[in-house]
Amino acid sequence: MIEQNRNPDRDDVLFAFHQACDNPTAEQVSEWTRRYPQYADDIREHAALRAQWASDSDEHGAEPDESMLARGRSHALNLLHSARQEAAAQSDSEKTWAQALSAAGFDIPRLARCINIDRMVLAELNAGRMRLPLGRRLTDALTDVLGMSTAWLERVVSDLLTGPRRLGHAKADEAPTINTRSYTEVIHASSMSEDEKRYWLGKD
Repeated sequence: MIEQNRNPDRDDVLFAFHQACDNPTAEQVSEWTRRYPQYADDIREHAALRAQWASDSDEHGAEPDESMLARGRSHALNLLHSARQEAAAQSDSEKTWAQALSAAGFDIPRLARCINIDRMVLAELNAGRMRLPLGRRLTDALTDVLGMSTAWLERVVSDLLTGPRRLGHAKADEAPTINTRSYTEVIHASSMSEDEKRYWLGKD
């Protein structure tokens, strides 16, 4: 095992990885890339090669044919894809609401225009004044345009709800009262038409 109190070089890490993971799984690849993020791409690529080498080509001591090689390449690519997807998901899950908006090229007015909803609805959400749960159609629209998951959205909305409380508490001895409203209440209070309100409430 590599000592953790020094910065190992690439070859040391890859050698230790090969010793510890004879036929690496996606979970093992994820563990090692988290442990040595500076060599994450090298670890994933070497894991894919190991998976290809350890394919079914020698299962019965037979010479590999084209179908065996193809299965090996497919398995290697699948492993590499799974490891990269997990790493991307982990990175995305740590984004804040503001970071996700910026990464997707939106501010509140642009996002409201994109999903065709009253800007006030998103402004209330952004200010931490809209309680969970959100309506299904707003959840679907936001996760779709931002490229994020429902679990992520619920987490950042919870963070937005607690944010104003922390800010206010720092300015007073007593915890401030933040006026929050339900999703339905915010939709009804918006300036949208009745048909648009019914749509966002899922009642059309």
